[in-house]
Amino acid sequence: MVAASAGGLLLRAQAAGITVTPLREKLYLLAGAGGNIVIMEGPDGLLMVDSGLSDSTSGILDKTDKMGNGKVVQLFNTHWHTDHTGSNVILGEKGAKIIAQENVKTRLAKGQYMEFFKRKVDPMDPEGLPAETFKDKGKIKFGNETAEYHHLPPAHTDGDSVIHFHNANVFHGGDLLFSGMFPFIDYGSDGSLVGMASNAEKIYKMVGDDTIVVPGHGPVGKKGDVREFADMLQVSLAIFQKAMKEGKTMDKMQADKPFAAYEDKWGKGMIKSDMWIAMNYAGMKRA
Repeated sequence: MVAASAGGLLLRAQAAGITVTPLREKLYLLAGAGGNIVIMEGPDGLLMVDSGLSDSTSGILDKTDKMGNGKVVQLFNTHWHTDHTGSNVILGEKGAKIIAQENVKTRLAKGQYMEFFKRKVDPMDPEGLPAETFKDKGKIKFGNETAEYHHLPPAHTDGDSVIHFHNANVFHGGDLLFSGMFPFIDYGSDGSLVGMASNAEKIYKMVGDDTIVVPGHGPVGKKGDVREFADMLQVSLAIFQKAMKEGKTMDKMQADKPFAAYEDKWGKGMIKSDMWIAMNYAGMKRA
């Protein structure tokens, strides 16, 4: 997700402050800095998954300075959005090796236009670009841990990857997973509701009953939370496909309020049901 410049996730994150929560031994969640960040302490420094908003960089560094030797040596980006890559440049300048799927580097280097938010994103400075890219999958050996990452088909964007710390059994789904919120789907970056629903099913099969599941946004959960998210996406997809087949307009869909029953559980983030309709209606029309 990319936070809207006014009134959205960014302001809520700043208001809440950055928190650190232990997940497993030497593995932590940083929340409140944009997208959820996972950090692992290793013998030579820190491995970070996503780098939050640029406005939160000083707060993030204040937390990482107190972990291990305080030096981020590797940074893995789950996708290109600025609430997950905002501290890339500073961390890159400090020597972190940045790893991401190849489409992430392409979009960061070129700059983007967020159609739904009417927001231009400037190209990233070279220091913040991934130094290592991959197409499909790979592994990071970090101390006694093996973190395995996979690029999944276009869904939230075309560069979405998940990463699983196998020994600790902690899984970071990036923005392919949202907890208690309708997800943002970046159709301008080749995302799709079809892809989101399909990937949620894939992730459900990738995690176990004891896996700690970290979404891109929202509280940490378990396998059952992935099931609920996947079910919501499947229901949403069926509603949109039926509406499109019937030739309904976006205004008619919003007037019908097909997601009213889902608002209490999934409307707690930036995207409410009317916005969910507007975003997916526009996206599915262009597909």
